[in-house]
This record gives sequence, C-alpha cells and structure tokens, in this order.
Amino acid sequence: MVIESHKQYLLISRLRVRGANALSSPLTFGFPAVTAFLGFGHALQRHFNASQRQSEFRVNGVGIVSHRFEMLDHQEGYNRTLQLTANPLNASGERASFIEEGRCHMTVSLVLEVQGLADGQRDANRIGAIIVSKMKLAGGDLLHPPSVEFIEDSRKSLRRLMPGYALIERRDLVAQSMQQGDDALQALHKHLQVKHQSTQNANGEVVWASSRRQAGWIIPIATGFHAISLAGKAVQARDASTLHRFAESVITLGEFVLASRFEKLSDLIWRYQHDGDLYVCIQDSNNPVLS
Repeated sequence: MVIESHKQYLLISRLRVRGANALSSPLTFGFPAVTAFLGFGHALQRHFNASQRQSEFRVNGVGIVSHRFEMLDHQEGYNRTLQLTANPLNASGERASFIEEGRCHMTVSLVLEVQGLADGQRDANRIGAIIVSKMKLAGGDLLHPPSVEFIEDSRKSLRRLMPGYALIERRDLVAQSMQQGDDALQALHKHLQVKHQSTQNANGEVVWASSRRQAGWIIPIATGFHAISLAGKAVQARDASTLHRFAESVITLGEFVLASRFEKLSDLIWRYQHDGDLYVCIQDSNNPVLS
C-alpha cells in the first residue's frame, strides 16, 4: 500500500447523537468538551489501524460544527436543573449508588484532518462502518449510519456544513481581560454575564435592553487538562502499565461562528498540544474569522 503523506479531509455529516455527556467540566455544563471530539478521532484512528494491516492512518485534528443542540434540563425562572434519571431498585428496595451525568442530544458534523488513506472512498466507507459498529461520541449513542466522504480544503466545501455553527477558540478574550488585571475566573464571568438595563422613553414607558461585553455567541468550553501531580502508579487502575497523573479541567472561552464566515475547512480544526503539565486542544490563533 502506498501511504500518502499530505493532509486529507474527511467530512462526517450530521451525526445525530443521543444522550451525550453534557458535564464538560466541574464548573460548566452544556455543549460537550472539545476533548470528547478529539478523543473520537483518536479512537477512530486506533480502530481503523487495528482492522487494516500495515496501516498508518492518522487523525491530526477535528473540526466541530453544531447543527442542533438540546440540553436535557429544566428551567424555571432563572434557575436551571439537570434532568436526571432514577436508578432501578436493588434487592433491598433501595436505589443503587450511582453518579448520574447531565445529558444532551445533538446533531453535529465533524471535519477530520487525516493522513495515510490511499484507497479513496473505500477507506471512507470502512471508516463509516467502524463508526456505526464500534463507536460513541461524548458517551452518546449514534442514531444512524454516518455519511463519510473526502472533501476539499476550500471555501466552497463550507457550503456542505450549512446551516451550522463551527466552534472556535476565544482564549484571546480571556488573555485581554487578564492583562487588564482580572484573574481567569473573573475574565470568564465578565464575558458570559448578561447585563439588563432599563431606560425611560419620551412617553414615560420603561424600556429594557440586554447586553454582553462581547458580541457573538460566546460560551465556556473545556479544552483539556492541567496535571496537578507527578506521574506514578495508581492502585487498582484499569491499565497497570500506564502511569497515572491527577489533573484538573482547563476551561476557556469559545464561540460558535456561522460556517460560511470561514475561508477554508482547515480554519475549523482543533489539534492536541502537550506543553509541560498542560494537555489541551487548541486552534490556530491567526484565525481569519477573528481578524
């Protein structure tokens, strides 16, 4: 088999996911963590290479586009609570101890930046078969077989993602606030809070207006982990051969941007980065959408 070294792009169109994990970090809930989507790409790489001898298939990055999102929660006034399930009774008539996760339903398209596929659409079809038979996304079930096809890295290809909103990184907003004296948590709060202000018009009527610090669909996102201990062996770990480290979530700001605003598919891609104690997913900071 001839292995291609140049980048290729695969489009997994409109995956309908039911019951995905919506608790992206200890502080946030909503759209799944970016690590869940890159983990999907990594798992796909391992399944494909295990099924094809001498394969060097690699998933270098993943672009995330949301078409539909439904949080399974209940809202009453300003209060929101997660819709959790009741666990079955055990033999003694009590409910078994179980930590229930917040869940969501969503429809997403994924753009995979890959290498090593030399068999054209037949490789894409193999990937589709692996996804439907062996995989989940963010812990959620896939409701139908996916459409997987090669796609060019061009502006024209972005039409295939419409209507849809691509998730991009906005840690630049956090950095700007911290340069002005805020700590990281204050920076997140200031960009997420909604201010309501009333004014009185010429007729004496009270008019309310709402505003945020930054225009756009800004959200908190979990993008990785920060190690808080040295690597070592953990007692009763499922994988005794791999060293263990305690870690905490890395949370920053993201933004959903209409897919048609980008110049090419590669502008959407999230990639892994390991720097010391940081294990995170990042995007190119020179994204033309932000300029």
